[in-house]
Amino acid sequence: MTIVARRGRVIPEPRRRPLGFDRSAPPDTPRAVGPDLSRIALDIVVRSLDPAAMPPRWSTHAFGREVALVRAQLAPIRSRPALADSYRREAAVAATATPPTIDPPEPPGPVRVAYAIRWLELGDARIRPSWEAWTGLAVRPSA
Repeated sequence: MTIVARRGRVIPEPRRRPLGFDRSAPPDTPRAVGPDLSRIALDIVVRSLDPAAMPPRWSTHAFGREVALVRAQLAPIRSRPALADSYRREAAVAATATPPTIDPPEPPGPVRVAYAIRWLELGDARIRPSWEAWTGLAVRPSA
């Protein structure tokens, strides 16, 4: 049973996915990362529609700079399978560096944001604008 908020009401909802979905996979286990990248991309698109819903960290200069740097490194990738392989390798390194937690996950960081944006670009063959232009936020200096 999962507790969800819908239209201002908190209600219990039966779990529709296996319990293992919320746990990170061991680094040696191959897994489909397409759904992860799609979920992150959807999260970015939804949050960028309402500046009030965006995490404060996303509007810092350092975050925008890191997204731009990673996007530049991902630009030569020309297919979603190649991007998924790269993301899988990146996730394996991150999984060994930081142990999984049971806390609610943080909003995606700059690397995951950059991968998700490239995922969108490869899906519809449309290059997205810079992070600052896309989110419509004036990037403030990082603290």
